[in-house]
Formats: sequence, structure tokens, C-alpha cells
Amino acid sequence: MMLTLSVGGIVLALAVPSFGRAIADIHTRSKAQQLAGALRLARVSAVTRNRPAAFMLTDAAPGSDASAVVKGSQWLVKFLPSSPAREAAAGTELILAATAASQERVILTGPAQVCFDAQGLQMSPPDTSAGMPSACASPGGDVGGATSYLVSRGDATRQYKVRVYRTGRVDICDTSRTHGKDLDGCP
Repeated sequence: MMLTLSVGGIVLALAVPSFGRAIADIHTRSKAQQLAGALRLARVSAVTRNRPAAFMLTDAAPGSDASAVVKGSQWLVKFLPSSPAREAAAGTELILAATAASQERVILTGPAQVCFDAQGLQMSPPDTSAGMPSACASPGGDVGGATSYLVSRGDATRQYKVRVYRTGRVDICDTSRTHGKDLDGCP
């Protein structure tokens, strides 16, 4: 009986670390999927309301007056004013606010804000001389002209890229896999 308990204890000691990494991978993938969903929501909202919308990382309490920051611990989706006059009249409407990643120790690395125009295309930074905010990321720094977020966690074995293309398409890929061999691999 002691031998059985000893063998069982050794097997359990070997399995626990890999179980912890698997849980970390699941949290990382889940946060990448939530991020992609929020980016898609910003795009769909822009098209549905025929008005520019943005996905934004922030460290402030998510609200219409929150400012965009890189590696923010919260995120939000909001409508952008289409003109300075409209901003003064209506303000900025909040669509969604969420705690980004800090609860699960997931790190988001990427632009502070991605904006979509009324056709659902990723917007270039607007002209600041017209009085519009300029925090939108420029389309296209990654392979295929995509703007990318890297979703990672220190104890996870996998990292994911969430890519936003100029056309507004959003996808997720696993950076540890190659696109030619795996469907969810990165190019």
C-alpha cells in the first residue's frame, strides 16, 4: 500500500506543473478570443450606426472620457465623434467596457487604440488640424498589412496574435505554429 501511495505521489508531482501550464494556455487563448470579439464589436458597431468606432486599451476606469494607453489593464469599445461639432453636441458613447487581462496575468501588447470607419475599414489616424483625436493606430505594421496585438502570459507555453486587417477582418493565430502546417498558425 505504501508503494502504491509513493508511486501515485510521484505521478501527481509530475502532472501538476503541466496542468498549470495548460490552465495558463487556456486563459491566454480565452483572452485572445475576448480581444478579437471586442475588436469585431467595434467594427460592427461602426457599420451599424454609420459612425466611426474604436477599440481602446486604458488604465482608467472604462468610460467615455478614458484615455488610450499601450498595455492598458482595461479595454473599451466606443463611438468616435465624426466631427468636432458632433463631439460637442453628443459626446462619446460607450458601447462596451471590460477588465482586460490583469486578473488572469495575461499581457496585451499592441496599439492603444484601433479605429474603424462607417464602412468597417480600419481607419488611419485622423487629421488633428480638424480637431479630431489622433490616437488611432495606423493600419498595417504586421504581415499582410495587419495591426497586431500579442496576447501572452509568463507561465503559458503559447502566445497568440490577434490581427486586424485594413479591411476590418479580425483573426487569431498561434505564434508557436506555422501557417503552412496548421490552420491556426501565424504566417
